Amino acid sequence: MTLGRLLAMLACGAWMTLAAEAQDACARGDQALAAAQWSQANDAYQICLQSNPSFAVYSNRGVALAHMGRMEDAIASYDKALSMDPSNSKIEFNLTVVLIREEKYAAAVDHLTHLERTGNDVRYDELLALAYYHLQSYSLAARVAERVYAKHPEDPANELILGSTYERMHLYEKALPLITAALASAGSDAGHLILAQTLNGLHRYTEAEAELQALAAVAPDFPQLHEAMGEMYVGTERSPQAEIEFEQALKEDPNDFEANYFLGRLKRFDGDLPEAEQYLAVADRLHPDSSDVKYERAEIALKQHRFADAVPLLEAVIQADPDQAQAYLMLSEAYQRTGRRADAQREGELYNLKRKESHEQRAEQQSNTSEQERP
Repeated sequence: MTLGRLLAMLACGAWMTLAAEAQDACARGDQALAAAQWSQANDAYQICLQSNPSFAVYSNRGVALAHMGRMEDAIASYDKALSMDPSNSKIEFNLTVVLIREEKYAAAVDHLTHLERTGNDVRYDELLALAYYHLQSYSLAARVAERVYAKHPEDPANELILGSTYERMHLYEKALPLITAALASAGSDAGHLILAQTLNGLHRYTEAEAELQALAAVAPDFPQLHEAMGEMYVGTERSPQAEIEFEQALKEDPNDFEANYFLGRLKRFDGDLPEAEQYLAVADRLHPDSSDVKYERAEIALKQHRFADAVPLLEAVIQADPDQAQAYLMLSEAYQRTGRRADAQREGELYNLKRKESHEQRAEQQSNTSEQERP
């Protein structure tokens, strides 16, 4: 036998041994996955992929990695599997679950909208509503959550996500029965916080305080607890306690919009205008479309005689809320102080008109109430 033939036979034998080992690793990976032995499954699939780089193995390894908490690696494995089998809805759904767990909500929305075009599964809408909620696209979240709730109104999770979305949209009357029903079926710290926030929105501060104090007793560092406590204290005119809560909220999250906004307002009320402006500038950066923040900043600009700075702020407020009567009066003053007398006169007239309309509406409401109360 020649040396070349001997080497060829040895090489062939080595390859067959490696192939057999890889095949055995594939089987061991499947067995470990079925037994929820995630680390062993991952190790086996890594060997398996050397000879069998299929979408199924990449997908199964993604499952193991996700359970191990290695989310970025799981996403990469699922992505590889999906690139090899783009129409596999199971792989795409599993990928979406991991994306949401990693707070990659925009990417999750892309995959979920694709899944909805290819199939009808209520789980797609459940995750889509959650993703839109975390992206603060509340009107889209509500539209999807309403579809889910219509199909499964008995599920407390569906009640909670829809109620939470309504709360963020300031539709507190619609939110309250959904959140209350969800908590009656399955209580949670997050649910009780959302209930308290809803009660704050309804100005039912005594009930909100009871919910918040109960939550603070069991979870004193629960996210957004201090923000909700601060809003409750603002509603009950306990400004010193409110400031303490909002300052604590900012220690936990310096980019908390509500805490920055309310601290800005409270500091303005206290006459500390420079500090108020600092908080409101952060709030404006976080939510540049907030007319409430612009109104507060305009108040400060007028008090500091920065009339030119007040003009664009007030113009934006009126564009966002044409019924904000006080903004017309403030803008009239800003125009007057910057030499725009004709504009100032126009805004003053609009202010008087808005005030008259407001008085007429109030009188009509009082008249209707009186008629309803008559026996």
